[in-house]
Amino acid sequence: MAITKKYKAVIFDLDDTLYPEKDYIISGFKTVSQYIENKTNLDFEEIFATLLELFDKDRKRVFNRLLEVYDIYEVSLLQKSIELYREHYPDISLPLETLEILNWLKDNGFKIGIITDGRPEGQWNKIKALGLQEYCDAIIITDELGGVEFRKPNAKGYEKMLKILNIKSEEALYVGDNIAKDFVTANRLGITTVMYKNEIGLYSSSINDKSYMPKYIISSLNDLKKILI
Repeated sequence: MAITKKYKAVIFDLDDTLYPEKDYIISGFKTVSQYIENKTNLDFEEIFATLLELFDKDRKRVFNRLLEVYDIYEVSLLQKSIELYREHYPDISLPLETLEILNWLKDNGFKIGIITDGRPEGQWNKIKALGLQEYCDAIIITDELGGVEFRKPNAKGYEKMLKILNIKSEEALYVGDNIAKDFVTANRLGITTVMYKNEIGLYSSSINDKSYMPKYIISSLNDLKKILI
């Protein structure tokens, strides 16, 4: 039976909203660990474990610090490690909860979009590995709009998505996880905002400005049904 809809589309963030970004990081670390093992006498499992430990302590300059730990720092080794990480085709998959809500949205006639920040090649590799293209009516990687300055909270990605989907702002729901950038512009444009607050996210924020806050907070993507119906 068809449902009466106030909203016509649901627009998602990608990382830590539709899948756990840590899965992508683990996949990339495995790729780099294999490369370094092939180039040195170090063991894959040891390299991989060290990468995870370094990342958990500090997410910055992880590959630099890895090479310094083992006293094998070379510019070429560092550059290749970064390149492999950024360009690798990840071993990741959509959680069951995500598959359930995407299928429910399609079955009930909602349009589906994604707005994501990041280097285009890496983001497209994630999207393809997750099979998201078969669900989405539109996908926007903000860097492709003209550079990093168009990353959220820049309005261009949201405005372009509304145009592509041919909907008004009040007909859209935007779902993200990052208070620092996901909701403030969507709120201003009149898009209904939903924060997926989960235990898997890598980033947190201490922002208390009300304009950055979502209208709704959910702990399961399936809770979107309660808002949409």
